[in-house]
Amino acid sequence: MDGLLATFIAKFMRQAGRLVPARVDAALVLLERLRQHPDLRLESHQVRGSSGLRSHERFGASAHDRLHVEKITKTFGRRSSHIGLWGQELLDLVRELGFEGMDDSKRQALIDQAQVPLANCIRDILESEPLVARLKGRTAPAIIREILQQAESRGRSGEVAQYLVGAKLMIRLQREIPVVGWNKSDRESWNDADARSGDFEMDGATIEVAMGSPDDKHLEQIAEALERSNRDFWLLTRHDRVLTWQLDLAELEHTGRVVVTAVDVFVGQNITEMGGFSAKGKHKKLEELFGLYNERWVRGLGKAGIQIQLVK
Repeated sequence: MDGLLATFIAKFMRQAGRLVPARVDAALVLLERLRQHPDLRLESHQVRGSSGLRSHERFGASAHDRLHVEKITKTFGRRSSHIGLWGQELLDLVRELGFEGMDDSKRQALIDQAQVPLANCIRDILESEPLVARLKGRTAPAIIREILQQAESRGRSGEVAQYLVGAKLMIRLQREIPVVGWNKSDRESWNDADARSGDFEMDGATIEVAMGSPDDKHLEQIAEALERSNRDFWLLTRHDRVLTWQLDLAELEHTGRVVVTAVDVFVGQNITEMGGFSAKGKHKKLEELFGLYNERWVRGLGKAGIQIQLVK
């Protein structure tokens, strides 16, 4: 099977040597439909007069959930997939593998096997495609928030947020900031000589990036940091989790030294100010921010799939 699928993918899922997301997604959906509609005629799956398949989005969501692969196209390849050129070829391949003579359990297993290479293609696309920062019609915080949303869809928002904060601090303070991998500052014990109280330590402040909901680990970390030093503690999180963190941290002592704010505000406000509140200045500072992020953190740490590209 692997050889047949590899040949199919090379012949029909690529254009100019590159994988086409809509085609890969639509192929995944077509195979998913076979689970409930085991008909190997393409027309039986298509919406008349449309390039999409019947219940296209529903089957697309089902396939992505089962394979734990994130969404790569808005409509799971319903548009621009050119399924009429290759859909029957895929169904013929399934027929060649003996689909029609199998019982239901074997058919399901065959579909599972056929979908895995396509899911891996989607993962490859996501790893090779940059996060996109769209400049037009957006404030700097809105641009940062959109990047973090894209990163979250890849399961990497914490990583991206931490590195953006590091790049911003380097620009704003005009000084070197230690380039440390995501979660590498976590310590096993306060007795650890290399233990740090957060992701970034300034002279009078500790900064921790926590994109998830409040948890015991972070609450204990903040309480200990406040108890052991006179530093302020900045907790940076997702914009829609700021209030939740504020409410949980209100139970701690020394709350007068705690600041909770959103990563997009923490980064975006300084970028706007340093750009002189002008569109040209904002663009210039964002280019500097993303350039430093890409060079020092993404390439410096050997990370893939989270580089940022700025487009007008």
